[in-house]
Amino acid sequence: MKQIYSFVLLSTLLTGCGGGGSENITVKPTAGSVVSQPSTVLPDPIQSQPAITEFSLEEKTPMEVGVVVNSSAQSSHEIVVPNGFALNSERSFNLKISRSEDDYQAAYLSLCSDYQQRSDGGYSINYNSCLLRTSLSDINYEAVITVTNDTKGLVAALWFMDGTKEPLIKDWRF
Repeated sequence: MKQIYSFVLLSTLLTGCGGGGSENITVKPTAGSVVSQPSTVLPDPIQSQPAITEFSLEEKTPMEVGVVVNSSAQSSHEIVVPNGFALNSERSFNLKISRSEDDYQAAYLSLCSDYQQRSDGGYSINYNSCLLRTSLSDINYEAVITVTNDTKGLVAALWFMDGTKEPLIKDWRF
C-alpha cells in the first residue's frame, strides 16, 4: 500500500513538471512602440506599458577601428604584429535594468541572442538561445554579459509574474 501511494505521488509530481522541448514564443509590442537602430551608446528601450523601466547595455571596452597595416610578408613567419595587438573573440557588456520605485512586482528576465523582428513590429524569440534567465525581485539589476564576436544582437524580455502586464521587450543590434 505504501509503495502504491509513493508511485501515485511521484507520477503526479512528474506530470505536473511538464516536459521539455524547444519552443518559440512570439511577443508583439503595443502600438506606438519605437524600434531604434544601434549606436555606440545603445538606444532607449521600447516602452510597451506605462511603468518606467530603463534598459541599458553598454560595451565595457568598445572595439575601435584599427589602422590597416600593409605588409609585404610572403609567409606567416615574416608577419610582424604591432605592439598592443589583441585578438579577442568575445565582447563584454554591462547590462543595467532600472525599474520605477513603485514597480515592486517580481519579474523574470530573459536575455537571448536568437530572435527576429517581424514586419508587424513584434518579435519571434527563440528562448532556447537565452544567455541569461533570472528572476528580478529588486528594482535595479546589473550584470556583465559576455558574448562572442559573431553575436549580431541581443533581446531582453522582462516578464511580470502576476501576468497583468505585457512583457517589456528591448533589442540591441551590434
